Amino acid sequence: MVRYLLTRPIGVMLTCLVMMVFGVFLFFHVPVSLLPDISIPEIVVKVRYPNASAEEIERDVTSLLRNSLSTVDYVEDIQCQSTNNAATLTLKFAYKTRMDLANVQVNEKLDRLISSLPDDMERPEVIKLSTSDVPIVRLQVIPKPGENYNQISELTERVIKKRLEQIEGVSMVDINGRQQSALTIVPKKKALQAVGLNELSIANAIRENNKDLGSLSVKDGQYIFHVRINQEFGTREQILSLPLRIRDGSHVPLGKLADVEKEVKQAQGYHVYNGLVGLVITIHKHPAARMNRLEPKIKDAMAQFSLDYPNVSFYLTQDQNFLLEEGIGNLNQDLIYGGFFCLLLLFLFLGNYQSPILMGISIPISLIITAIFFYLFGISFNIISLSGLTLGVGMLIDNSIVVLESITRKRKLGLSIDESCIQGVNEVMSPVIGNVLTTVAIYAPLIFLNGLAGSLIFDQAIALTISLGVSLLVAFCLNPVLYKVFMKTPVERLKDDTILYKGILKRYTTMMDKVFAHRRLFLMLAFLVMPMGFFLARNIRVETLPTLSSTESIIKIDWKDPIDVEENRRRTELLTSIIQTYPASWEADIGIDQFILSRESGTIQNSQVYFKTENAKVKSEVNRKISKFLAVQFPTATFQIENAPNAFTKIFDSNEPYLEVRFRQLVNMSDETLSKKIDSLFMVLPTNFKKDAGFNKETGVQININTEKALRYGVSREAIKDKLNSIFGAYRISKLKTFGEEEVIQLSEDNQNIAEKLSNVVVGRDSAIFQLRTFIDYHYDQQMKSISSDRSGQYFSVSYESSADHPQIERNISMLAKEKGFSASFTGSKTKSRKLMMEMLMIAAISLLLLYLILAIQFEHLLYPLIVMLTIPIGFSGSVFVLWLAGGSFDIMAAIGFIVVFGIIVDDPSLKVETINRLRREYAQDPNLNSGDILLKAIRDAGKICLKPLLMVSLTTSLALIPVFFSDGIGNELQRPLAYVIVGGLTIGTFFTLWFIPLTYLLISSGRKKILK
Repeated sequence: MVRYLLTRPIGVMLTCLVMMVFGVFLFFHVPVSLLPDISIPEIVVKVRYPNASAEEIERDVTSLLRNSLSTVDYVEDIQCQSTNNAATLTLKFAYKTRMDLANVQVNEKLDRLISSLPDDMERPEVIKLSTSDVPIVRLQVIPKPGENYNQISELTERVIKKRLEQIEGVSMVDINGRQQSALTIVPKKKALQAVGLNELSIANAIRENNKDLGSLSVKDGQYIFHVRINQEFGTREQILSLPLRIRDGSHVPLGKLADVEKEVKQAQGYHVYNGLVGLVITIHKHPAARMNRLEPKIKDAMAQFSLDYPNVSFYLTQDQNFLLEEGIGNLNQDLIYGGFFCLLLLFLFLGNYQSPILMGISIPISLIITAIFFYLFGISFNIISLSGLTLGVGMLIDNSIVVLESITRKRKLGLSIDESCIQGVNEVMSPVIGNVLTTVAIYAPLIFLNGLAGSLIFDQAIALTISLGVSLLVAFCLNPVLYKVFMKTPVERLKDDTILYKGILKRYTTMMDKVFAHRRLFLMLAFLVMPMGFFLARNIRVETLPTLSSTESIIKIDWKDPIDVEENRRRTELLTSIIQTYPASWEADIGIDQFILSRESGTIQNSQVYFKTENAKVKSEVNRKISKFLAVQFPTATFQIENAPNAFTKIFDSNEPYLEVRFRQLVNMSDETLSKKIDSLFMVLPTNFKKDAGFNKETGVQININTEKALRYGVSREAIKDKLNSIFGAYRISKLKTFGEEEVIQLSEDNQNIAEKLSNVVVGRDSAIFQLRTFIDYHYDQQMKSISSDRSGQYFSVSYESSADHPQIERNISMLAKEKGFSASFTGSKTKSRKLMMEMLMIAAISLLLLYLILAIQFEHLLYPLIVMLTIPIGFSGSVFVLWLAGGSFDIMAAIGFIVVFGIIVDDPSLKVETINRLRREYAQDPNLNSGDILLKAIRDAGKICLKPLLMVSLTTSLALIPVFFSDGIGNELQRPLAYVIVGGLTIGTFFTLWFIPLTYLLISSGRKKILK
């Protein structure tokens, strides 16, 4: 192949140039995003049922949905949370489930259940989750003083939202803070009493006369006409003119018995920005869009909105583009630094300028051509895929270094340029391909890792594999051609290595003399280093993500009191008055939010406050003052103050406890007995547990209908229920449809307390009218605020932190629960971590087996691969040592670093063993050398030959990450654990392998007794 390419150098170079032009063109068409577009195997079903208690929603809605949705294909678990006014059902599917098909099946199940759900409840919303669901920016829409809020809500919903959705790259727009109007029927009580009617008479009349009676067809000769009978209201005037039949048989227009007013519906939640009530729009990016191009379009749209709608103020907040700029910017910086250091080291190590240029040119060529495959494979430029490219910079040039050095060495033996290129490439083709395959062998099995970790590693593995494959083509096809064209310098004029590299080589030779003089000591030292990492690993904390510095906080509050949304707003504004004393911006979502993509089913008593300060010090001070304020002013409230999540941390954030114990009744118990049993169980449970939301209760009103008395006086139970519905909360009657829009028709509500409402309301028909209070009793009691359930039914649970003695806890709890009449099951991240660990151990075993087989095929020997693979624990120990020394943590970024170290650390040993074997065969032809001299000479010479590629790979990869240690920003903070691991593994690990490989090779080749002399 090389011989054929050398005869057509112009064609090869033009082909490469065409591919580079094509790559540059496609570079600007590859999507740019923070993370890969990963389909999360979860679907969330959100239920909104205003004015319904948690127990009512669990009984009438959640249980029906849970039983039906549990039968959806590939559902592994279903977690339900029923609260006052809302419920959330989270369906968790098997990994790699076709989520688009699962979404269709869930919607089909819901459609079949609609008739069984309460009539006054909206259809549940189905949310299919993915990494692109995280909003990239929030647009604040704040009406100016004196403006009609309801009109601004309609403007936002009908105009602004539509215009944002039309921006190329926007996949979805979500809104919170809308206010909707309703037609409120205000009865004239005296007029109704005079004609013998009540409020329900009006409601029933409106319902009966606001129906679409369907369509008919009439045949007239040869024609068929469709007849539509429309009895629906279209205007307020039609409602006022509706005739109502009274006692004497005559009719009275509804307008004489009630007023019809257009009012704003009672809000169940608010959005507040810097003290101003308004709306907020979250904007979501399409997976194929370039995030850095989308943000300017959004800003241009906002500027145009400000011109078109001067009665509204617009602000952009929580802009996630800075993550992209910092994260990907840092990776681009690493790419640049990596390439720069590669070239610098080449010039420092090589004595002529042509060779560094020919070697260094492989980096940009490989990266540009890689963009073609990114586009073809549908991979975006993101923080994961670019990290694969960044980590592969050293390996990209490594292949060219080995090939060009081999060609130069052949020329020095007196061969022609063509023959040097042919033999030089053929000689190193096997070890170079072997090095690439060993790296891929470490990554390839990780693609089959389940869950989010496997999806993330997939992008990095594909990126690294593509770049390495392209670098092979460049090294084997382009480099020989470029060498022939540009390296015209006669062989006698080719300069040797630089003074710097000669000095390094001299010190290396001196060190190896000492190593071979004290073989036992250095070999024992290397074997002692291997287990060091496993001992140090016990002292390193485990986290999902690295700890990131932040100037943003989020406060999640549950007031624990049965307050309305107005009181919630008042309390939240008291809290935010603390934030306003600092130069900080803030926003709050109070009560129940209206976001479609919100995973949490908040209650009216919940509030969430976000604020951003100038620096971390101010943020800590505000956090401290808020904690003190809430503890003193509202001691019953529960709250959490944490770093505000961003588009990156939200993907990995999990509220799942480390160990959760779920208790269920073995036999049905009364509420009183159940409460006592639970209290007695808590008395004997291991301490330091945390109760879940299912134990939260709030004061409510329990109303009992005296059915016997109602029957005695001829009042139906349904009439009493309708009357209760009409006086507590807004009683929804029907809808008014106008120009495709719907407006609720409802009875008015008053502000009387419970006793006044019950005493002033009558029930009955005609002359038999009684006070409603006659037939009911009521009292205040404690009601469930939240009810948890899964596919096995309702449960209550407690959770434990990771520091507890879990095996003993599980045994004790199971026994104690059974004694109290409960069953106990265990779940949580502990169980999943154990499963993930077993998967990783199995995959690691497969990776090592695959690595061994590749090396065994390459060396055609069963023991030599073991020499190479023994460098993995050395690299692991070096990585763990630096991670421990720097105070880092085991997290997903550190895990990626370990994978990189394992892939790179074996490259030099495999090349060195291959070189030793080749030199032994060559030296065997020299009659002046005996077998012992041949072995030692081959080992020494192979070390010198492989020293330069070894230093190039380890130094360029490590030096490219040095800026991470000294620069701030989320990109560098995310990469810091990865940098600790790589730098530690490639410096300490490489240093030890310098003598470990020669000594172990000598041990295997010459026997244990001889080497230990």
